[in-house]
Amino acid sequence: MHPMQDFGPLLWPFIVLLWLVVSMYSRAVLYRRSRARSHAGPRRPPVRTDASAPPKSLRMRWDEARERYGRVAAEYGGYESDPLQVLRLPALADPAVPSTSRFIDAFHEAMALHTEQFPPEPMARKFVEATETADKAWAAAREAAEKLRASRFTTDERALIAQGIKLLELAQGGTTPAEQEAALAAARGVLAKLERSAGTRIDWRVPRPARRAIDRGMPGLPPA
Repeated sequence: MHPMQDFGPLLWPFIVLLWLVVSMYSRAVLYRRSRARSHAGPRRPPVRTDASAPPKSLRMRWDEARERYGRVAAEYGGYESDPLQVLRLPALADPAVPSTSRFIDAFHEAMALHTEQFPPEPMARKFVEATETADKAWAAAREAAEKLRASRFTTDERALIAQGIKLLELAQGGTTPAEQEAALAAARGVLAKLERSAGTRIDWRVPRPARRAIDRGMPGLPPA
């Protein structure tokens, strides 16, 4: 006879008791999980972590670059054509200022790559990059000019700049054509004197479009 056979009647109650404990524990775990799911509400689908937008096509980026180029060209052209802006921010007309020089180089590069029709892809990519560089350089040049103002000019030259601004404002606000023309003629003389003085040191000049605006008569003013 096997020795364990003597303990058989004694083991069965323990086996049944163990089965009852395990069964009750399993039911308790399932019950807690069920309550947790009910409190948490309906299960939501997982959120995608990769929500980045698809890259833009080269044609779309080229179109946006053309709009950006047009805006920069319009702002720069507006500055060069307005004598008042030139006198208020003279550093933007001074290629010796590093930020102005960087912008001029960047803008000329973008201008050389600018086309009305979509070009071959290598040229389109270069235009996109050049326009982005020119846009940033324009913002930096304007910021630097705002800080510099007329600091690169002598005391006498700064007095001429202030006088030129007052004369141009007087020409715009003159009540009669004769008064406007007198102020405009005086402004021409002041700017000529300013160029002669500053040109010997920093090679500063009034941009040609601004000079033409004065010579031909600014908006609302009689021509020279």
